[in-house]
Amino acid sequence: MRTLLTLLLLAACSQASATSCNAVSRKLTNAQRATWAPVLAEQLAVSSVSVSQSFALAGWRIVYVETPNTDQPFLFFHGDPDRTHFVTLWAGAARSQDEGAIKAWVVKNAPGIPAQLATCFAWYVTKARNQ
Repeated sequence: MRTLLTLLLLAACSQASATSCNAVSRKLTNAQRATWAPVLAEQLAVSSVSVSQSFALAGWRIVYVETPNTDQPFLFFHGDPDRTHFVTLWAGAARSQDEGAIKAWVVKNAPGIPAQLATCFAWYVTKARNQ
C-alpha cells in the first residue's frame, strides 16, 4: 500500500511539472550565456553574473543568474535580455504552499506576462527548484 501511494504521488508530481511548464522553452545556449552575462551584470550593477537557466514563452523570458554579491535573482524580461532591461526581479526562498502567492506576485509585477509562464515559474520555485 505504501509503495502504491508513493508511485501515485510521483506520478502526480510528474504530471504537475508536465502541465505547468510543457509549453515553456528551457533552451539556453552557451552563446546566449556569453552574450547576456555582461549585459545583465551591468543591469544589476554587479561585477559579474553567471547565467544558469532560462524560461521563455511568447516574447517573455525569465533568466536565473548567479552573482558574487547578491541573492541569486530571477530576472523577468519582455524581449531579449541583451536588448531590454528587466521588468522586475525575484529572489529568495519559496515554500510549497506559496505557489499561488508567487504566481499572483509575478502577474502583478510583470504586467502582460503569459499566464502559463507565470504558472510555470511559481511551480518551479515552489516545487522543483532543486531539479
